[in-house]
Amino acid sequence: MSNSDLRAIEQYWQTLTRSSNILFNANNFEKALLSYQCALSSAELLNNHIIDCIRLNVPFMQVYIISCNNLVNTYIALDKLDHADRMLKRVLYYLLHLVTHAGLDHSELQSELKRAMVAYQQFAKRTNVARKKRALFFSLFRKQLIESEMQNK
Repeated sequence: MSNSDLRAIEQYWQTLTRSSNILFNANNFEKALLSYQCALSSAELLNNHIIDCIRLNVPFMQVYIISCNNLVNTYIALDKLDHADRMLKRVLYYLLHLVTHAGLDHSELQSELKRAMVAYQQFAKRTNVARKKRALFFSLFRKQLIESEMQNK
């Protein structure tokens, strides 16, 4: 994909996100949801070209995480807590996937992973996700993280 294509996708994502934020702040959650979903699709496109994004300093990781978090907030506003739960886990697994990618700043990844884990824990406590279920998820997630880090060495 050309440099200008990647920049255009990033610009499109920014425009979608701004318009979605306006819809969200106006309590028009259904329309915001659709727009945020389109923004996530743009973020996914950027993630199909990680090497080029790194070279061009396109913040593909942040774009993806912001897109997912926007969807989480919208799902919460719509009282679709199962969807919000899945989206928060999606961010964690996305970051776990990136751990194995050469050329990424692993200190930045660790920072984002910690932030995503805290966000999930706070969500779980606020929405009363069963403690046992939450503990099992984090146990499995830590195991996968350790395995990913060992493969990366």
